[in-house]
Amino acid sequence: MSLLADAVSPEAGEAYGRLLGLVAIIGFGCVAFAVFCIALVKASRHRTRGWTITAILSCVAMLGSLVGAVGVVAETVAGSAKLDGALAMPMEVSSSDGRVSLKIPAAWKPMPELHPAAIIAMGDKAQDRYGMVLPTGRASYPGSLEDFDAFVTEGLRRALKDAKISEPEQMEIGGYRAIRRSITGLKDGRGLAYQQVLVETRSTYYQMLLWTKLSHQSAAEVDFKNIVGSFAAEAGPAMPE
Repeated sequence: MSLLADAVSPEAGEAYGRLLGLVAIIGFGCVAFAVFCIALVKASRHRTRGWTITAILSCVAMLGSLVGAVGVVAETVAGSAKLDGALAMPMEVSSSDGRVSLKIPAAWKPMPELHPAAIIAMGDKAQDRYGMVLPTGRASYPGSLEDFDAFVTEGLRRALKDAKISEPEQMEIGGYRAIRRSITGLKDGRGLAYQQVLVETRSTYYQMLLWTKLSHQSAAEVDFKNIVGSFAAEAGPAMPE
């Protein structure tokens, strides 16, 4: 988080400086406009060269301040877009042993309270989106990836009411075989939508579980897809023959 703050602070300082500059330019423009009005009236009444020159110079100053204000506003808009882009940049999070990593949206925060066995747990409470990674050593579950998928999917089905489970989708993530399913159901009276992805490495099965409110399922789709696609893991030692 400190790295994010360090990255954002210069842009915030620039925006503040542009705001002060805009106030100064507007103030100068207002003074120039007042002088122009006075000089114009005096020049039309007295028809003196001095007031005429004053009116011309104040008009030039007023137009210059207008151009300057437009330029500052354009820079501020561009700076705001740059700041939004910086805040939207994904952050990489890793397990404590460094063997597994994901890239998550900048607004997501660590949430170890989601599950005691999770090696990565994170979420965004404001958008009601959450995710975690649970490891299972292949020595403790010697079955195939397909068997493991059936096992953990049945466990989630039992935890939900009126569960609806998609067919398994075979895929590859980070160079490893994986199976993905979409699962919806009720838990504690709330409609939830899950993305479950199981990844097989040489030594470990990893269960990635991402979920949100059922009504937010479509809105969360891009975030969940990016998180799943960012999965990276060390293969670990080979299973004994």
